[in-house]
Amino acid sequence: MLFIRGLIVAKLLAVAFAAGSITQEIAITKSITGAHVRILAYHEPPIFNIIRNPANQSLVRFIGFPKDVFDVLSASWNFTYSFVEVTPIMVKSKGSVDAAMIDQLLLKNADLNGRLSSPTAELLTHIDYTVAVSVFTFAIIQPMPQIHYGFSAPIKPFQPTVWYLIIVVFVATGLFLSAITKATGSNGLIRVQSNTRIIWDNIWYPWIVLMTQGGHLLSSRLPLRFVAGSWCLMAVVLVYAYTGTLISHISLSKYESVINTFDDLAASTKLRIITQRGSLSAEIILNSKIGALKTLGDSLRQNPEDLLLSLPGETEKILLSGCCAYVEVKRLGELLVYKSMAEHGGECKLTFGKELDYSQVWSFGVAKNFPHLSKINRGLQTMRETGLYSRITQRYLKPIDKCLAREAYRPKKSQLTLYDMTSSFIVLGLGGGFSFLVFLLELLVSSRFFRTKPPAAPELSVSTV
Repeated sequence: MLFIRGLIVAKLLAVAFAAGSITQEIAITKSITGAHVRILAYHEPPIFNIIRNPANQSLVRFIGFPKDVFDVLSASWNFTYSFVEVTPIMVKSKGSVDAAMIDQLLLKNADLNGRLSSPTAELLTHIDYTVAVSVFTFAIIQPMPQIHYGFSAPIKPFQPTVWYLIIVVFVATGLFLSAITKATGSNGLIRVQSNTRIIWDNIWYPWIVLMTQGGHLLSSRLPLRFVAGSWCLMAVVLVYAYTGTLISHISLSKYESVINTFDDLAASTKLRIITQRGSLSAEIILNSKIGALKTLGDSLRQNPEDLLLSLPGETEKILLSGCCAYVEVKRLGELLVYKSMAEHGGECKLTFGKELDYSQVWSFGVAKNFPHLSKINRGLQTMRETGLYSRITQRYLKPIDKCLAREAYRPKKSQLTLYDMTSSFIVLGLGGGFSFLVFLLELLVSSRFFRTKPPAAPELSVSTV
């Protein structure tokens, strides 16, 4: 009996709680119904566009993310809204977009900032913020890495040290062959030649072997054949290694490396950092005292023009010039890449690296003492819970896969190192050493150094008549 009474009491409490919630919801709805909210807007394509009629400048159309969000909120909570434009003149006078918008909120010219920003302790002393709308990660937007073209492809397969050693052993082999040829003579089959002729012929022989043309060895002496055979074996290794690597260098595209981290950007000699003036990323970089961020901060201090005002088209123009890389929210970076694709016939002019290791919570700034802040928060929370916010953001996900860093990046073909080619040089060295030993052995065994004695002239018999 007590159990049944307990169930009845619990059911009555649940009904009372539900009724109270419904009453509170109705009260909130009535309090915002018919209200008018003024929202700050800034022409910042492709995030937000302010389009004027060329025939009548007073006719303005707004298109973009904030409008999509507040269309849903106003329809759900029965309030109206209008946009208050922040002009480039205001931005220039205040130094940044965020500063110009905050100034408008402080002047009570608007109720809400339609441009998402990240709350900071300093900003919270001047304005309020709605509930978190998104958590964004950052990436480095940069010009598309260029393909390496040039006349240096024929020397790319080997590292410089390999080329140096090839030249050294080539000259040494020719001189070694010349020395043995001079010391052993021509074995009586070929007339004795001048020193210049001997050196030229013995330098020519390893060259034509290296060019896989074959060649004639001046002498058939065993020491010469050991050196020549060792050189031929080494030439086979060199030629096939060089040919295969050269084909890969020529046939496959070779891109510059994509900048993925602040360390990469700080070490880059080609790109310098640009960022938006007054943004949280700029503050972090400028206030850093150590590491790569300090290096980037020094670059911004030395080049104050790299702290951008974010005027329409300014960032894209600078990035397309190929001088700089831009630290920005990855989602906004995707829109910049897509806009660049659309303006260049689908060609990838921009890309971005991997996500950086820090993120920010972004929300809408609101003027102090805004009476409908709790209602806006309730509406944004409902949009997130029901998936409406995600559906809106999906509209701004553009097909840019072919311009992503993982597609654009092609690792450079690794050169063959001296370690890779060690065996071929060892073979040549062993052959040369063994040839020298055989040469010394011949010198010791033969007292005449293997010179063939010229045949004696036949004796002439003179007959007299």
